[in-house]
Amino acid sequence: MSFRKKHFISKKSLLGFNQYRRLRLAILRTTLLALLGILLISYPVFLAPSTQAKPEQAHSADSFIDSIGVAVHLGSQNTAYKHYEKIIKPRLQELGIHHIRDGLAFGDRENQKKFHDLAKVGIKLTFVRDPRDVSQPGDVLTPEKAVKQATSMVESLVAIEGPNEWDIQSHLQYQGQNFPEGVRRFQAELYRKIKANKSTDHLPILSPSMANPDHVTLLGKVACDINNMHIYPGSQIPKEFNTRFIQNTKKLCGNKPIIITETGYHNAIHEPRNHKGISEQVAAKLIPRLFLEFFNRGIQRTFVYELIDEHPNPKLDDKEKHFGLLRYDGSRKPAFIALRNLITLLKDSKTKSSKAFTPQHLDYQLSGSTFNVHHTLLQKRNGIFYLVLWQDFPGFNVQNKKEIIVVKKQVFLTLNEPVSHATTYQPNDSIYPLMHYENEKKISLGILDYPLVVELVPGKNE
Repeated sequence: MSFRKKHFISKKSLLGFNQYRRLRLAILRTTLLALLGILLISYPVFLAPSTQAKPEQAHSADSFIDSIGVAVHLGSQNTAYKHYEKIIKPRLQELGIHHIRDGLAFGDRENQKKFHDLAKVGIKLTFVRDPRDVSQPGDVLTPEKAVKQATSMVESLVAIEGPNEWDIQSHLQYQGQNFPEGVRRFQAELYRKIKANKSTDHLPILSPSMANPDHVTLLGKVACDINNMHIYPGSQIPKEFNTRFIQNTKKLCGNKPIIITETGYHNAIHEPRNHKGISEQVAAKLIPRLFLEFFNRGIQRTFVYELIDEHPNPKLDDKEKHFGLLRYDGSRKPAFIALRNLITLLKDSKTKSSKAFTPQHLDYQLSGSTFNVHHTLLQKRNGIFYLVLWQDFPGFNVQNKKEIIVVKKQVFLTLNEPVSHATTYQPNDSIYPLMHYENEKKISLGILDYPLVVELVPGKNE
C-alpha cells in the first residue's frame, strides 16, 4: 500500500519486504487507534456548523486542482503499470491531474522516457530519492547519482522527495547507519548536492516520509523545504487527520508547507487484518472529500495512493491489491469517475498569458441542518464562484461490510449579494447540472455524504 514497491527493492531485499509489510500492519493498527482516541482534536472549522458571520474569501479553483496528485509505479513492469500506452497515460490524462509521485531505479532510461512523455502533456513528477532506487543488487543510490539522474530529467520534475518510510524498516542502512541517523545523513547530502547544482537548485526538496507520523520525533529536523506526511484514515473519515500529526510533521522542516505524499482507501472489504477496507462506492464518496478536507486544512498537495490495482484479487482479501482508482484491468472505479468529474467542473481555463488572479469574497450564509456539513469556496478567473458542500460521514460498516445510507440534510444558502445564475451539480453521479436558479436570494440544497457543487455567477439578470 505504500511506496516501497518492487522497483524500489532489489531481489535480495524481497524477503525483508514481506517482513516489512507485517510490521506496517502493526503500525497502521497503532496509528488508527491513536487517531480514534483523539477524534475531537480537529480544526474548529470542521466541527462547527457551516455558517459565516461575514463574507468569505474564496480560494482559486486553480490552487485546488493543483493540490491533487496520484501515486504511480511506472517502473513496476510485473504489475498493471506495464500497460503504459494502453491504460496508464490515457487514464492520467482523462483524470485531469497535473501531479504524479514516483521513484525510478538509477539507470532505468526506458521508464525515464515515460516521465518525459507525461511532462509534455502537463503531468509533472514529485521524484522520490531513496538509497534503494537501484537496478543492481548490492548497489546504492548515492546523492551524486541522484543529482545526475535528476539533471537528466529535470524538465519532468516539480519536486524531489527524500527516503520513503525507513522508520519501520530497521534492516535498512545508509553508510552503515540505520534509521534515524542513516536517513538524516542521506537527506543532508541529497539536499546539499541538489541545491549546489545549477540545473536542479530550483527544485523544492521534501523531507523523508514516516510510516507513522509520531516517528518524526525520532528523526527530528532535517534539510528540507517542505514537510512530508503519510496518513491513511483506514475505513474512517478524513477529519481524524488532526492537529497532533500536523504539529509532529512540522518538526521536520519547521513552519513550512506540508505535502501529503501518501493517503487513500483500499477496497479489499474482506481483508482479515486490522487496516479495513471500504466498498468502491463508498470510496467514491470519501476520496474527493479527502482532497477537499486536506485542502481546507492548508495542505499544499495531496497524493492519493494509487492510480491502479497492481494485481488481480477477486476475493477482495488483500489490501495491497486494491488501493487503485482503477481496477487491475484498467476499468474505472466509481472513485475515478467522481474525482474526474469534480476536476472537470472546477478546472480553470488558465493559459500562458493569463494574468495573476486574486480570488474575491462572497457574502453568503448557510443555515438549516448544517451540523457536520463541511464546505470549500473556490473561484475561477472569470469571477464565477463554486461552493462545494458535503456531509462528513464515514458511510461504511466494516462489521457487516455494507454501505450506511445517509439521510439527506436540508441546508439553505442565503446570498447577500446579487447572483444572476446558480447551478447545482453532483459530480459523483454526473457531470451534468441538477438544477438551475435565476436571481435567487435563498436556495434550498440537499446535502449528502459526497460533494454537491453550487456554481454561482455574480451579478443580476435584468
